[in-house]
Amino acid sequence: MLPDKKIIAFDVDGTLTASKCPITDDMAFLLKELIKRKVVIAVSGAKFEQFKTQFLPPFEQDSSFTPFIHNLKLVTTCGTQRYDYNEIKKEWELTDKEPLSEEVKEKVKKLLQGIINSGKYEIPPNPAGEIVEDRDTQVTFSALGQQAKIKDKSAWDPDQRKRKTIVSVLAPELPEVSMLINAHSSIDIVPKGFNKAVGLMRYLNKIGLDKSDMVYIGDALFPGGNDYSIVEAGIQNIAIKGPEETELLIKKWIS
Repeated sequence: MLPDKKIIAFDVDGTLTASKCPITDDMAFLLKELIKRKVVIAVSGAKFEQFKTQFLPPFEQDSSFTPFIHNLKLVTTCGTQRYDYNEIKKEWELTDKEPLSEEVKEKVKKLLQGIINSGKYEIPPNPAGEIVEDRDTQVTFSALGQQAKIKDKSAWDPDQRKRKTIVSVLAPELPEVSMLINAHSSIDIVPKGFNKAVGLMRYLNKIGLDKSDMVYIGDALFPGGNDYSIVEAGIQNIAIKGPEETELLIKKWIS
C-alpha cells in the first residue's frame, strides 16, 4: 500500500523523464491528476531555465489545469533554489535561494579548468556543450558537455570512480562547498551542507510540516546516488528504476 502523504516529491531526470528529455504526454497527464489531489514537488540539479523547456510546458499551456498549478513546486539546483507559482502575477517566482558567492564560484571554475587542462582524468576532447556551467547557486561540471548523448554519459563513468577521484582532488581546496556526484557524468558544486534533502526540509519548515508529511520518489537513492541525501535525512522514499515505474506508482495514487 502506498503511503498517504500530504506532499509527494519526485526527482526529475531518470524518474519523471529520461535525462534532459521533455516529459511525455502520458506522464504530464498523470502528474496533473496527482497535483489536483496533492502538493507535488519536482526536484532536480538543473536550473529553472531547463524546467521551462523540459518540464513546465504541459502544465502552463493547459488552461483547465491553472486552478491547481499552485500545488506544483519546483526545487532546482540540488535544493539551493525553490520556485512557487504566483497566481496573481501568473508567473513562477524564486521564493528561496542559498547563495554561492562570486568569489567562491570563480575559485571553483579555476580549479575545474585545471582538472580539465591537466589531461589526468580521462576527460574526452570535443565536449558537446559546456563542461563547466554556472547555475547561479551551483556550478556543474559535466565531463562530456551538457548536451552529450545519454548513452555516452552513462558509459563514461558508470561506477563513479573518475568523478570520485576528481572530488578527492578538489575537496581539500574547496572547504566552502559541497560536491555532489550526479547521475551519469556530472558533479554539482553547491554551498556547504546543501543537497536535495536540505532544500526540501527548508520548504517543509516554511509551511509548518515535517518530513513525516512527505514521500520522495527517485532513481538514485542508493549510496553515492544523487538522491541519497533523502535517505540520510530520514525522509520516507520509494526507489524506482525509471519513468515507467513512476507512472505505475502515480496510477495507484490517483485510482
